[in-house]
Amino acid sequence: MDKKTFTHDIELKALKATDKEYVLTDSITKGLQIIVATNGNKRWAYRYSSPTLKYKNGKAMRRRKGLGAYPNTPLVSAREKVRELQKIINSGIDPMDTIQAEKQQCILDDKSQLHKVVYQWIDEVLESRDKPNTISQIKRVFEKDIFPRFVKYNNNREIISSMHIGDIHHSAILEVLRIKAIVSPELANKALGWCRRVWTFATSHGYCENNIIHNISSEVLPKRKKNHHPKIVDEKILGQLLRDIDVYKGDIITRCALKLYPFTMLRAENMTTLRWEMIDFDNKILMIPRDEMKVKDKNLNDFKLPLTDTAIAILNEIKPYTGWGKWVFHGVHDTHKPLNVESCNKALRIMGYDDIEKGTKQTQHSFRGTYRSLIETYADKHRMSFEVKEAVLDHHEKSQVVRAYMHKADYTEQTRELLEWWENFLLRLKREV
Repeated sequence: MDKKTFTHDIELKALKATDKEYVLTDSITKGLQIIVATNGNKRWAYRYSSPTLKYKNGKAMRRRKGLGAYPNTPLVSAREKVRELQKIINSGIDPMDTIQAEKQQCILDDKSQLHKVVYQWIDEVLESRDKPNTISQIKRVFEKDIFPRFVKYNNNREIISSMHIGDIHHSAILEVLRIKAIVSPELANKALGWCRRVWTFATSHGYCENNIIHNISSEVLPKRKKNHHPKIVDEKILGQLLRDIDVYKGDIITRCALKLYPFTMLRAENMTTLRWEMIDFDNKILMIPRDEMKVKDKNLNDFKLPLTDTAIAILNEIKPYTGWGKWVFHGVHDTHKPLNVESCNKALRIMGYDDIEKGTKQTQHSFRGTYRSLIETYADKHRMSFEVKEAVLDHHEKSQVVRAYMHKADYTEQTRELLEWWENFLLRLKREV
């Protein structure tokens, strides 16, 4: 193709394909080009000097911007587009930069849809910090109570899209939370905290400008009722409970787990996921990695709990049944999974320990409260420090400053002495009919 320029539309119509792509330049409008592909298709392009990009030698970088296909975009329209672009360039703006920014904004807008932000927050933040049960509860509240106000669904109740988080007004969230508070004030208050965390996450990622949840005061929602875990502290009832556990007619796995609770006061998650590798029979120590405890501060030691003779005897009792596997208390129906976290609570209800009014309500978690209340009642008998009593429960100083000085303190021997006193106390109650 010898011709390098064009002037009239009739010339463009006459252009034919060759075995190589070629380019012609408009003789009237500077920078406007027509590109003819090897298949005969023709498309417009605009060559210009960028007002913002420079080569190393300081010369303006040349860029090419597409303007559409010919003849869908006729010559007169292509020339008009160039004139508009030249105005933008003369103002110091590179139109290609603007396009990239718009594309990025489209991507950002897509990611900033409420449901996508919530799921991203759960995946990136909660999955590594929170327990599965907590994450399930948070998902359930967002999906059941919050999303319906802001989300579009298809006929299968699958999410199609949702409002951009930056377009949601705090009054709309407040309305949702107030409705939730009618049936569950405590969950509504929790949801307010979760929303605050979601919006903090969103502002950190540039999905919205401000955390609008800060405009919602927790005072506008009903106060959360602080309900302490019910626990047995009556010594006669506690003695009867210990005897009833010994003769529980259910499966031996649940019975042994129940028997171990009063002598270790482990949290349910730690008891049901207890592994044989955590038990040191020679030194009579139970050790749980720090990242499996409720307080996961890496600066703290792994949790160590001395095992009394009674605790060792209970472990030896269950060992013939589960010692071949991984879990000390494996599932009743699935030996490759840990015991269901609610199995012991169910057993306690079956045994009749479910009446708050009579003071006989006890859950697996209640053994921690029973221990802490009675160990305090008899403080003059064992004379152990506050720190030792709390160490048994793996409770830690909340002050970061104090914790920085005390985080490596080892109370193993003191807790051993305290637990031996506690063991004798429980065995005495069990004997006193």
